[in-house]
Amino acid sequence: MFQNKKILITHIWLRGFSGAEINILELASFFKNNGAEVEVFTLSAQDPMKSEFETREICLITDYFHPFDLSRYDYIWSAQNILPASIIKSLGQKREKTPKFLFFHMAALPEHVLEQPFVYQLEEHISSGTLAISQEIVDCNLHRFFREIPNLQFYQNPVPSEYLKEKYSCSQVELKKILVISNHPPQEIKDLKEELKEYKIEVDYYGVWADKYELISPDLLARYDCVIGIGKNIPYCLVMGKPIYVYDHFAGPGFLTDENFELAEYHNFSGRGFEEQKRTSKEIAKDIVANFSAAKNFQEKNLERFQEQFSLQNIIPLILKTVEQRAEVGTIFDSYYITYLLAMNTLIKDLVRLNNDTMNLWEGIHNLEGELESLKIVADEREVIKNELELLKLSRFYKLSLVWTKIKKILRNKE
Repeated sequence: MFQNKKILITHIWLRGFSGAEINILELASFFKNNGAEVEVFTLSAQDPMKSEFETREICLITDYFHPFDLSRYDYIWSAQNILPASIIKSLGQKREKTPKFLFFHMAALPEHVLEQPFVYQLEEHISSGTLAISQEIVDCNLHRFFREIPNLQFYQNPVPSEYLKEKYSCSQVELKKILVISNHPPQEIKDLKEELKEYKIEVDYYGVWADKYELISPDLLARYDCVIGIGKNIPYCLVMGKPIYVYDHFAGPGFLTDENFELAEYHNFSGRGFEEQKRTSKEIAKDIVANFSAAKNFQEKNLERFQEQFSLQNIIPLILKTVEQRAEVGTIFDSYYITYLLAMNTLIKDLVRLNNDTMNLWEGIHNLEGELESLKIVADEREVIKNELELLKLSRFYKLSLVWTKIKKILRNKE
């Protein structure tokens, strides 16, 4: 499909399994698997995400000053307005060819500044496509910055084709196992495991806080009858026909229905818009058990529509068709604007370095706390042993043993 196409994708960092980072991995994999030559540029690459790119043999570049050749690319997909220095400098020079630029915007909250078009006029000048995860992002973020959004397209966390396989549909199953996927679960979700024991339902947790933290896959989801999560995890379940209970730190609507789907979709299935539906763990457990059958029916009834709407295989060609209809942008920036772009990206590069330092500091603090806790446990154990020895010395048996030891010593001396 994309034979001989050359594609550069950028993202501020690729470290963990956040929705945005997984989107970049899946997009790069999609292009590579369909014949394109793909490079991914990031300011910071760390495990576990770094290993996922290496396993897929996707070229991952972290050198900000790497000599990228702008004219060799057909498409550049940029998240957080990230562009390496050589690409920026090329925008100030005459060139035979300019690639089509597409810009991701993957968060709706105003405090997520880097997911906004924060580099002044960059997208207005060179964008051939603006990609928003949800309408909420358009209303809350993009409309605050653009008079006219360049070729707005929706990129609703589309999923790879392996999730669409029919064998993963679970329309006939009973509710026995639930998977919770969250990096920030509220207490009522953490307590849910205990509540569902009453119904003989097992619960497993996956997330950065849990014992299990790994990339979600069709095989993993297929082992469960129901999933609890938000955001990026919702389309996976929608295209598989698997009941998904939308609930996390913003609360949420619970199982998706004809009545709540539109509002949930508007907010990228984040739980926002349903804050008044915050529940206790006991209420969530009862709701899941009572409405699981209806949730299965909803998923199966809409399966074909969901597979059409959320398939990466469908969405990418549609987006690129609109991009190709736009005229090539051959704008040559003046030296002042190039200097500004370089300064902005240097600022972000330094921000990433500080963020890495902060993460390393917190990791060091966490490790130190763990060592202190281990030392405390050892000290407590020593104190317990000491107290037991003191009690032993006060015991009648211990006193008798001392007497017996003295008697044996006297007898040996007489011999």
